[in-house]
Amino acid sequence: MSKRVLNNPSPNVLMNSMRSIGYSFKTAVADIIDNSISAHASKVKIYTPINDDLYIAFFDNGEGMDRDNLLNAMKYGSNRDSYCENDLGRFGLGLKSASLSQCKKLTVVSKKEGKLSAFCWDLDCVLDSKKWECLELDFDEINLLPRIDVLKEASQGTLVVWQNFDIIYKKSNGHIRETISEEVEETEKHLSLVFHRFINRTFNQLKIYINDYEIIGLDPFLEDNPKTDSQKPSIIKCDGADIKIQQFILPHMTDLSNSDIDKLGGDDMLRSGQGFYIYRYDRLIIYGTWFRLASSNLNSEFFKYGRIKVDIPNVLDNMWDIDIKKQNATIPKQVLASLKKAVSNVRGKSKDKSAKRAKLKLEKDDSKIWNKNLNRDDKEVFFINCDSKFVKNFIDGFEDADKAKIIRFLEALSCSVPYDDIYNSMCNRALEQKITDNGLESIILEGINQFNYLKKLLQLSNDKIFEILKTYEPFNNEEIFGSVKERIDNAR
Repeated sequence: MSKRVLNNPSPNVLMNSMRSIGYSFKTAVADIIDNSISAHASKVKIYTPINDDLYIAFFDNGEGMDRDNLLNAMKYGSNRDSYCENDLGRFGLGLKSASLSQCKKLTVVSKKEGKLSAFCWDLDCVLDSKKWECLELDFDEINLLPRIDVLKEASQGTLVVWQNFDIIYKKSNGHIRETISEEVEETEKHLSLVFHRFINRTFNQLKIYINDYEIIGLDPFLEDNPKTDSQKPSIIKCDGADIKIQQFILPHMTDLSNSDIDKLGGDDMLRSGQGFYIYRYDRLIIYGTWFRLASSNLNSEFFKYGRIKVDIPNVLDNMWDIDIKKQNATIPKQVLASLKKAVSNVRGKSKDKSAKRAKLKLEKDDSKIWNKNLNRDDKEVFFINCDSKFVKNFIDGFEDADKAKIIRFLEALSCSVPYDDIYNSMCNRALEQKITDNGLESIILEGINQFNYLKKLLQLSNDKIFEILKTYEPFNNEEIFGSVKERIDNAR
């Protein structure tokens, strides 16, 4: 008959191993804020180093904990009697695993009914003692902690302090402060999206600050934009719980203001943000994926306007494979059919919106060097506009026989535009329009030639010629025009 044998894990090995479960700096910070939300905080302040004392401190004005509850919270696998529907934690590991993935020393101070309690996990101490020994700080040690004044002035709340950034030190070759600054900048964007529904609420609103700068929440669905196509939410039953699904089609990019682009999170998010947004109690878990529910799962320009918001309750964590880091999820088989239908609908509408403007027959604009039109197959093609002022003035400087040769050559160039290469570069965000020094010099010299040509042809003052030259490409660019004008003025 088998017998029970106690086989406790080695704390020094387990704690060190759990530092490598995959937290990034920004996801670790988000996990700390999860605890603040669970404590019903309305304000979270994140403090970064301002002097030689390297630390990250998190203050929240939540309910706070007494000594016993704080000690339990510092336990690996901290136990709770029950979980309510708005709990963002689940495994009892987030505070410890997230923090110690970034540093070797985690200190938590909490204030309840006017009394401060503090405990610390110092990985060096655990590695040395090989025991589950959590350090309880006395009054004097508490007073030496960074930003303790913020907690002492509050009626209640919790302060989390990270110190001894060994991993960042190694990765940055000792440049901890600069690296933390870069990480915090990226973290701000992450938090503004992950917690946007908490930040943008009109009730029970959460305010998040980084060094007293308030983070602005994003809006990946542009729900307040009248041109956003949003369908009525639908409910799917799954294992006795409700999953809410809502489909969105963003306005066409030509209808998006700069403010709309900022709300989305920038130009990149218009394309990379397409697909599912999975929320667990309003907290964003994963986004920007179609979960392999379509024949083509690549994020495409055709589908960039499509968004599907999915709200799941935390009682379905296991079914959705929500991990400790709250970064990944897997769609249960019970809801696959419903979500596939939503994907088909959203991608179809997004593709129609993407193609809508391409069906318009565009009139030729002689102020532009390149124009766009539709070929016999109703596909957009670009061509060099030989009637543009820039090209026409250049061609007019040649004899008639040479003009015909140049026009044929330009027409041949128009037929060889590498559309596929351009499209791939744009999709990978690898294409930027930058003018090389040699290219700029060539444009300046041609600008001087065109100025002289117009001067001779029109017999107008230099100022009038400059006004004309500035009305067409590429001299409507301020930098190019300024360079041409400066060269001509200096030559007088």
